Amino acid sequence: MKKVAIIGRGAIAEHLSARLELMDIDICFSYTRSHIGIPFGDLIAHERPQAVFLAISTLDRGQAARDYILKCVEYGIPVITCEKGALAYHAEVLKPHLSKIGFSATVGGGTRMLKYVVDRHLVGKKVEIHAVINGTLNFIFDELRHSGRSIGEVCNEVFKSGYAEPGANDSLSLINGELKDVRMKTCDFFNTVLATERLITPDEFGLLKLTDDDLENLSEEGGDYRLVVSFSNHKSVKDHPRFGRQFGLHSVDGWHITGSFRQITQASQLLSWLPGGVGNAVHIIEGELGSGGKYTLSGPGAGHEPTTSAMLADFEELCV
Repeated sequence: MKKVAIIGRGAIAEHLSARLELMDIDICFSYTRSHIGIPFGDLIAHERPQAVFLAISTLDRGQAARDYILKCVEYGIPVITCEKGALAYHAEVLKPHLSKIGFSATVGGGTRMLKYVVDRHLVGKKVEIHAVINGTLNFIFDELRHSGRSIGEVCNEVFKSGYAEPGANDSLSLINGELKDVRMKTCDFFNTVLATERLITPDEFGLLKLTDDDLENLSEEGGDYRLVVSFSNHKSVKDHPRFGRQFGLHSVDGWHITGSFRQITQASQLLSWLPGGVGNAVHIIEGELGSGGKYTLSGPGAGHEPTTSAMLADFEELCV
């Protein structure tokens, strides 16, 4: 019988436990950041699980997750993570070990968009990549556009559905928490599947943060905008930022990176690929002026079940 360990005690850890039980996989131990007793390194050395699932929120700058991952790597044990901070802030020490890390759940929820981008074999091609990587924000803007509800009503539903980042307690802190999440996911995306030499951290981006006035405007106009992150290796992406600022980096390994709220119009190319609800999506344009074709992957983003499914798919690939 296969046996694994789980780090975390939240909803994703609970969903993983239930799914693993149905798969007849033994959970040899569960571990939390406040664990009292045997140190984590001693536990994995004694139990020798086939894999470790890292299902914790980013409450720091990824240091806790980084240390768990490196300890697993030290013992040659694959680790499957949905935590975003480690690969955003500490990719320099983790990148050499990516073959032992299942990271597809860090960006894109259940879509596994990072694997999709790798499988497109983009090296040497002119390419633009546009992505919606935060299902919670996508849900808010999609509801404002189609349901006629107020932003307060929609944000209340986000809280009830468990889609909000930890620490949010009102509409403004909810949205700004998700914007912080976008910066980390942007770094995870680049560091894991696009970077060849230089890696990036969230500290290099301008802080995309809304004010009370921005939130008021968002209440009136938010349905006409979506938050999109873009990567291009042959030109700067045209951008018309709204609601605060955009964030961006230029000429990182030859890539231009931008993220901002972008307007939806009937003539907008966004309409051809934007996901609905809590969806995430990646839209790839290959070749000069799209001569190599356009390719889109979309699926469920926020939520415990999509994240769990992505982690289990990584487990199957790492531990076959």
